[in-house]
Amino acid sequence: MSSPTTHTVCIVDDDVQVRRFLVEILASIGLIAEEYASGEDFMRRWQPGGTGCVLLDIRMPRITGPEIHDWLRQQSPDVPVIFLSGYADVPTAVRAMRLGAFDFLEKPFNVQQLIERVNAALRLAEERRAGSRTVTDDWRQSLTARENEVLDGIVSGKRNKVIAADLGISERTVETHRARIMEKSGANSVIDLVGQVIGSKPNAQ
Repeated sequence: MSSPTTHTVCIVDDDVQVRRFLVEILASIGLIAEEYASGEDFMRRWQPGGTGCVLLDIRMPRITGPEIHDWLRQQSPDVPVIFLSGYADVPTAVRAMRLGAFDFLEKPFNVQQLIERVNAALRLAEERRAGSRTVTDDWRQSLTARENEVLDGIVSGKRNKVIAADLGISERTVETHRARIMEKSGANSVIDLVGQVIGSKPNAQ
């Protein structure tokens, strides 16, 4: 598979085996990777300008992935970040997306998914650099008031049962609204949906 960009991919992970594995995958599709063994190492050595995207481990000693991401947003907010974690669940993924992450991948990696998401992040970086990135909320305008309430619950990381209790409706009704939201947004997953919503909000926290 050919790469859409020649920009470097930065790997920030304290596990040397993970770093080596990622370097091999990226090299197989013609990408250059830079390894960083810790958050401190990344903050000390990283230089803006040539980074296409960052693969960032969520759980690292001393300085965590989210803390590095906060720092990186101040330095170079256009660089897409893909969070990596061996402790994945939906709430963790939602929090990562709310931090403005491009995506969230669970260890052990699905190699094809990893390649696809890295390539997508690199394309986004190119679009941002070219000033051509556009964000549309047209599908948001088509949501009903109730669908917007359900969407707020989804973005907050709440499960269907909790959303139903909050809104005083049945869980089945929440599932119906959720399905309509997914259809209108064109999202492939909850993480994709959250990413669309958070990505349209500047300086999302």
